[in-house]
Amino acid sequence: MAGQFQEGISTCRKVLSYAPKEPNALYMMGVAAAQLGDANTTQVAFDAALKVTPDRVDLLMNYGNFLRETGALDRAQALLQRASELAPKTAGVWQALSSTQLRLERFDAALVSAERFIALAPKAADAWELAAGAAQRLGNRDRALGIIKEGLESLPESPSLHYALGQLNRESGEFAAASTAYERARQLGFQSADLYRNNAESLLEEGRPLDAAAFARVGLARFPSDIALHQVATRLHVESKSPGDPVGELIKAARSERTNATLWETAIGFLKYLDRQEDERRLLEEALSSGSPKTPRLLSLQAIAMADAGDNNRMVATYENLLGRFPDDAGVKFDFAIQLLKMSEPQRADQLFDEVLKNSPLDQMALGFKSTALRLMGDDRLNDLVDHNDMVFEVEIPVPNGYSSRSAYFAEVAAVLETLHHTRAHPIDQSVRGGTQTNGFLFRIAHPMIAQLEQQIRLAIVDALHQFPTDSKHPFWRRNTVDTGATDIVFSGAWSVRLSAQGFHTNHMHPKGWISSALYIAVPDEVTGASDDAGYIQFGAPEEKLGLNLPPIRTIKPQVGNLVLFPSYMWHGTIPFSSKQPRITVAFDIVPHTE
Repeated sequence: MAGQFQEGISTCRKVLSYAPKEPNALYMMGVAAAQLGDANTTQVAFDAALKVTPDRVDLLMNYGNFLRETGALDRAQALLQRASELAPKTAGVWQALSSTQLRLERFDAALVSAERFIALAPKAADAWELAAGAAQRLGNRDRALGIIKEGLESLPESPSLHYALGQLNRESGEFAAASTAYERARQLGFQSADLYRNNAESLLEEGRPLDAAAFARVGLARFPSDIALHQVATRLHVESKSPGDPVGELIKAARSERTNATLWETAIGFLKYLDRQEDERRLLEEALSSGSPKTPRLLSLQAIAMADAGDNNRMVATYENLLGRFPDDAGVKFDFAIQLLKMSEPQRADQLFDEVLKNSPLDQMALGFKSTALRLMGDDRLNDLVDHNDMVFEVEIPVPNGYSSRSAYFAEVAAVLETLHHTRAHPIDQSVRGGTQTNGFLFRIAHPMIAQLEQQIRLAIVDALHQFPTDSKHPFWRRNTVDTGATDIVFSGAWSVRLSAQGFHTNHMHPKGWISSALYIAVPDEVTGASDDAGYIQFGAPEEKLGLNLPPIRTIKPQVGNLVLFPSYMWHGTIPFSSKQPRITVAFDIVPHTE
């Protein structure tokens, strides 16, 4: 096929050699070059064609589509808008225009264009999908759902519309309906790794962990190289306590596609999570001798293995070599800095964290580990970066009208949350130990109590944000946009944790947040009345794997209905406790409205 396009370009060039402005030759050369991925030739040819025939609709459409895919969105929209004026009854024009407007995040305009597309091509599934996508991005999930259902009336056998219905149902917390829609899409021939991943997640959220794990495995049989599906399948295998090796299929896939470094890296990473050190060491050796590209991550894992074996000299030498080969690789710098912390060499670690932060100043993990380096150095900058008094806020959640007491309200919330904990073990890639964590986005679950709780949380956070200072140079305070009027709360994640006896959180940070939280829904009597810090949240102590044994800087006693807010890059964890009663929390991350 490529040869045919090359031949076409050659023919066009011959025509243009004696007729430089021949519009069809210019147009066809642009089309052929676009197919070959030759952006420069495409742009030159289409620009020349536009000068000769500025109102040619197929030219405007093809050039507009090309510009959209190459990121020149504003010009793409301008060309496609012109095409829509010239050919308002051409469905493809409205399709292209709506797609471009969605990319530009001009959702109102995208919805109008998609509706024009629907009017002209009601049997086109993507017309309904574009309209629903625009409505959803406008925050009108009900309208989006209505559009998809209307589309299914015209196209009841459309696999993509059934899949879209599943996505919307899951977003709305209607997990059983989502699974039904996903399954119907699959029966009609819709095949993608995302379908299996999303349906597995939905089955888990519906309270069917074993079915979720089984469905993910079915997906892997069809898409054995999909990393995201492997991650979900492995996690579900562990959390549902399914029989067999949870990393087995991932290792099998890596061995099957020996040059796929990402598969090796992911498998080794899971073995590390599971603390299977000997298996991790053997698989790393196999990966490095497999013919896989020696990626910075694989080589970094090799250096870490050297440190784990007690050979710090080789580890340091390996990282020095890696920094010479990959001087701009943030992952290598970050991994090396952590090993230096383990060696109690905070000065060099701090320098490397600063190099990471130079390009990613809001990297929460780098900020958190930097705080540990500063603490080890006894550096006064620690308190400026992470003040464990002034940057930790305790807020009392208001109780809605109609409840006799705070305890009555939160007892009802606790009862609802209990029904959402479907797994049998803690997630392997989270901080929870001796407990469970809900799957997915908690505040999207379709339950009136969850919706009400979210609203009460929003009220409390808005009040707290007005107490925050602003400082354009500080990595935490600079993100406070409340003084600009942007008081909307944007949750980047929300979940519930249920800790059992001896349960706790390892010391950790939240890489995807700005402000993180712990809202106490149920607190065991043994924690409430404890004479020590059992069950308390602690701040400042770094993760145990560093081996630094630094004590917490501050602890806070959990109280039902109290919300603790703190920077996402602040180390925090939970002290183990003994009780037959569960400790139930709701946690979430928020990010600034302006980001």
